[in-house]
Amino acid sequence: MPLLKIDDREIEVAAGTTVLDAALANDIEIPHYCYHPVLEIVGSCRMCMVEIEGMPKLQVSCNTRIGNALPDRKVDGMYDMVVSTKSDIVKRARENTLEFLLLNHPLDCPVCDQAGECFLQDYSFRYGRAHSRFEDEKRVRPAEDLGAGVVINQNRCIMCTRCVRFTREISGTGELFVQQRGNSTKISILEDKPLDNLLAGNVTDICPVGALLSKDYIHRNRIWNLDRQPSVCQECSVGCNVDIYHKNGKVFRTSARENLDVNGYFICDTGRYSYHDYEAVERVTSPMIRKDKKWQKISWDGAFKEIFEKLGRKKEGDSNNVAGIFSPFHTSEANFMFARLMQNVFKERAVIGTLPLPKEEEKKFPGGFRISGDCSPNWRGLTEVSSYIYEDIFNELKKQKIKLMYALDDGVNRELTQEWKDLLRNLDFLVVQTYAMTPLAERAHLLLPGAAPLEREGTLMNDSGRIQWLRPVIPLKGSSRPDWKIVMEVMNTVGKRELDYSHVNEVLAEMNERIPAYEGVTFFKLGESGMSINEEARES
Repeated sequence: MPLLKIDDREIEVAAGTTVLDAALANDIEIPHYCYHPVLEIVGSCRMCMVEIEGMPKLQVSCNTRIGNALPDRKVDGMYDMVVSTKSDIVKRARENTLEFLLLNHPLDCPVCDQAGECFLQDYSFRYGRAHSRFEDEKRVRPAEDLGAGVVINQNRCIMCTRCVRFTREISGTGELFVQQRGNSTKISILEDKPLDNLLAGNVTDICPVGALLSKDYIHRNRIWNLDRQPSVCQECSVGCNVDIYHKNGKVFRTSARENLDVNGYFICDTGRYSYHDYEAVERVTSPMIRKDKKWQKISWDGAFKEIFEKLGRKKEGDSNNVAGIFSPFHTSEANFMFARLMQNVFKERAVIGTLPLPKEEEKKFPGGFRISGDCSPNWRGLTEVSSYIYEDIFNELKKQKIKLMYALDDGVNRELTQEWKDLLRNLDFLVVQTYAMTPLAERAHLLLPGAAPLEREGTLMNDSGRIQWLRPVIPLKGSSRPDWKIVMEVMNTVGKRELDYSHVNEVLAEMNERIPAYEGVTFFKLGESGMSINEEARES
């Protein structure tokens, strides 16, 4: 392997690695704008120039690759390449580059949404001149709407072309292009082809300055006022990694979080804006029972007593079988506890399954990103923690003339067919554990308020078998409880058990012992990136 020296550090790298990649991999900062790990290298911003011994002029580090030198060509007899990132000539080049980039850039950091996470702001402070020598009037252009909720402030654009390359190479839609030349250059769209693809919001993430902005976030808050929570998108079975920015129980934005084993660097717009779905729903925040066709609030103890009376007591001559409806929209911990309820408490009385799952066509993009056709985030996890599930639960319920049901509700997007509506109407007692007044919840006799997706904590397993840590972003509403804890209380009430888990990690520890795929899995080991399923343990 080539031996590289950057400043005073010796680094071994694979042949063909760029100087910039080698530096970044070893925590050596080389400022850059146009470079992005998965986009074509263009070397246009000129910020990453470095001095390399034996080369007559400064080199663009993002496009300079390291190779094995011949023994008699090695620098100082031992190095394949010697790079300086701090020499006087490099510092002057950076100053000059920044000065050109700032010629027409407005001094509007106090009102720019990128402030606090802007490369131009950071690099100007660390590498730029203390004072501007520019005395002419700056060029001023109006903001333009590009489509898909994205606007461009042309005055801030530094023409790194990341956004253009993204639409060509990653989304494959090519809506953006560079228009004109010289001082008139700008990023544009064709009049009849606005920015309109399911990955469009990513251009606001990869823009290194405040040029591309999401209308969903403009002037809503400052980044340093918000709390960041690493989380997992729950809109499909890919399980993209995201950062959710929130404050005082309110979510302000969602952005992509890098995970090369799952989603790379990007997320789709469905996941990016999904948090708005939970702002508009009619929340269920306390236990409720239907009396004379009207909902009435009831205490938790009263709710558990109703469940014991209706589901726990066996009645001679009546059908005592209980339908247990799992949900791949819930965490593995909630489904694990639900499986224990059905298997260990109701036992032979249990008939388990899921409601029909929403399916869409899988979408694949040229850059490798995909959106799964499975709209549930945890179907793989559900199948690992539960026993046999009837594939055709509807006909099984009709065949066994089921009159009792306990269901984990999927969420607000569930639509019921007329056949399901008729079946639910004929039940003697339907318990629905839910966070929203969904079509399923509307037909219940008793409602148990669980956690909304952004309030849950536990694990999800994506369709590739990767277990990830879903962390709560906002607190539970009202008297809602974590779903696994509600099921535990039902087990204690109906089965007269004495389970006393105080935290979801205790449930995960129990899963370690009972579920082969979860052997050795802890939240600490999962961290922010997750871990692949333990295939060997599962097979044994």
